[in-house]
Amino acid sequence: MRKEGGAFLLAICLIFVWGVAAPALAQTKTAPSKPAPKSGSDPLTTFLHQYVEQAGLPGAVLGVGYDTGAMRLAATGYASVRPDEGMTTDRQFYIGSLTKMMTAVVTLQLASEKRIDLSDKIGKFLPKEFQGRIANADTATLRDLLRNSSGIPDYLDGEFFFQLVGRDPKHGWRNIELLPLIADHDAYFKPGSTYASSNSNFILLGVMIEAVEGDHIEAVFNRRIFEPAEMTNTAFGRFPRPALLARGFDDANDDGQLEDVTDYDVGDQLADGGVMSTAEDLIKFARALFVDGVLLGPNALKRATTDTIFAGNGSYGYGLMIGSTDWGPVWGHDGIYFGYSAEFSWFPEQKTAVVFLANGRALNEVPSVTSMMMTGLFGKPD
Repeated sequence: MRKEGGAFLLAICLIFVWGVAAPALAQTKTAPSKPAPKSGSDPLTTFLHQYVEQAGLPGAVLGVGYDTGAMRLAATGYASVRPDEGMTTDRQFYIGSLTKMMTAVVTLQLASEKRIDLSDKIGKFLPKEFQGRIANADTATLRDLLRNSSGIPDYLDGEFFFQLVGRDPKHGWRNIELLPLIADHDAYFKPGSTYASSNSNFILLGVMIEAVEGDHIEAVFNRRIFEPAEMTNTAFGRFPRPALLARGFDDANDDGQLEDVTDYDVGDQLADGGVMSTAEDLIKFARALFVDGVLLGPNALKRATTDTIFAGNGSYGYGLMIGSTDWGPVWGHDGIYFGYSAEFSWFPEQKTAVVFLANGRALNEVPSVTSMMMTGLFGKPD
């Protein structure tokens, strides 16, 4: 039931941005066979179908967007089974840690409005009952949280949160409810000294955003991101599940079989991974953020992508993975949510976005979708 956590998220991050082959999860598991695309179908659909078959995924949607506003979309596989429904390009998916990019955007907006300062300590925004109880909260700045360099422990370490989910699958978790899971643990390291992925960083940023705005996280994101970027099919998770949401599948019982896990709330309202979106809407997000300046001004965007910390084979900026390829830089994130996986890449030199959304996690060893598409998109590197 994990979204992401600790070393696992870092490994996935490097897979996505720098094209390292993903580890084999279970070579013997398979998803249902999908009908092959019709002869003469779109090459993007053919590629996606072959990838989904190889990965053992139930279904997926792939989008490529350009700075002009043009986009190409492809879908394959199943959006649900029993009854079987074919995947369509308008389907919603949980995007997991792609949500972190959006939390970072709102944080930078508040900083641009002088309502916060990135040098503020996160402890300033915590309820009184948690003052002094969260490691590094009195020394870690908002900038440290944005860069995953706070040293604050990850609430997903261990299995306690997932035990809570198992007891109450439709709880409707809120950011502030997770503070007891973050409190009373030792820090990983001194703030700003190194990188370590921690979902707690973005939970705490969510607590800060809600405190400063005096509103629930979904209302804030609607006002500040979804509406300005015209992301009409994007929202935080909720019950009942929307009709457009592709059903999510995972090996919930660790028995080698995929089960429908859509109705487990592992963070519907959380700032580290609770957003549902479509490939089209995420391409709109890329354009609003990186092209049109709808969400951030050029100075804030430059800082978000250059004030980075070393994170293995690449760097981490403000809620963004910053990588390099033979075709130039790539910015973005990946995400995992129980029953879902996602990739988001922006190539600033080509002004091109690539979005991949799946209603499962790869069961067999495959490279990232983005790494496999670069030659087809951009030609051979110079």
